[in-house]
Amino acid sequence: MVQKEQESEKDIHDWLILDRIPQVGPLTIAKLIESFGEPGKALRASAAEIRSKTGLSERLSKSIATFKPKPDEIEKDISTIERLGARVITRWSPGYPSNLKDIYDPPALLFVRGSLLPEDSRSIAMVGTRNPTRYGVEFAKSITRDLVRASFTVVSGLARGIDTACHVAALKEGGRTIAVLGCGLDVTYPRENESLIERIAESGAVVSEFRPGISPLKTNFFRRNRIVSGLSLAVVVVQATRKSGSLITAFHALEQNRDVFAVPGNVTNERSRGPHYLIKQGAGLAESAEDVLASIASCEFRQSGNNEPAYLEPSNDLNVSEAAQTILDFLDLDPTPIDLICEGLKIEPGRLSGTLLELELLGLVRQSPGKLFSRVRP
Repeated sequence: MVQKEQESEKDIHDWLILDRIPQVGPLTIAKLIESFGEPGKALRASAAEIRSKTGLSERLSKSIATFKPKPDEIEKDISTIERLGARVITRWSPGYPSNLKDIYDPPALLFVRGSLLPEDSRSIAMVGTRNPTRYGVEFAKSITRDLVRASFTVVSGLARGIDTACHVAALKEGGRTIAVLGCGLDVTYPRENESLIERIAESGAVVSEFRPGISPLKTNFFRRNRIVSGLSLAVVVVQATRKSGSLITAFHALEQNRDVFAVPGNVTNERSRGPHYLIKQGAGLAESAEDVLASIASCEFRQSGNNEPAYLEPSNDLNVSEAAQTILDFLDLDPTPIDLICEGLKIEPGRLSGTLLELELLGLVRQSPGKLFSRVRP
């Protein structure tokens, strides 16, 4: 399929018809587009042609070939999308999130309010229970703030509790956050987050793979969770029971080859069971944002294909913050332990980790094993 900068109204009409066909999901739509190039051609094909080109069953091929939407329902969808100031992004559009495109079953359509930016490829998902303790909320906010300060986008599911706390903390810090819904964009759920949805749409993005009018059914959240993890480089679980949907997000992340981190808690608290189970299964232990940031930096080192990080070459023309310059002035060419940097500069660990990662990405600082940092020779 030829990529288009912007889907035409006719294209969107055809995409929405495909989305409404019973038993047709992301993988089936992908087969149709691979075979026919665009949705309109797939919809105009006969059952025999669909079956011969895609290998789909006779029953499903016939269902696709004969499907007719109810009068005006597609027009109503388009009207709702326009009223919300939203847009439709397909898996084959240039603006589709790069991280999400890499998973096994990326949504064929994303309904989006707000903006999805290239820099959102540096996203971390923060998830957890809908009924957190004060400890859980404060810890989630702390990690979120440090991630935002390190220029990461924070992704979550807009649920009550930990999700909401993380969205709010990201906005308060002036950062970007993406909310992934388990319902249509026109359905406010939970109701108390109506104003929060508007704030996120203004400075980040509210996304869903569900067309307008779809209610927040329980089965939708399993599908929603794979998008939360798929948009992200890593998932951090803060307080969750063993049967929590947050663990489903973690399992999706593992299938998608993402890092998973869990925040430890009180062993007598039921909300600690989920994170502790994940840690026993090999998840990273997150005592602060520093643990997550260090892992992401290490992963980027490995992906560079050599012993040098695949970051920008050092440049004297790069403008860095005052805090970053203070750290640069403190560092030498010889590696220095992170705890000594923290002690010497009197900087809290989370903020220090974020700024060090920023300097690594700019090619100004190098990290050595054991969390040792040194200045790159100019």
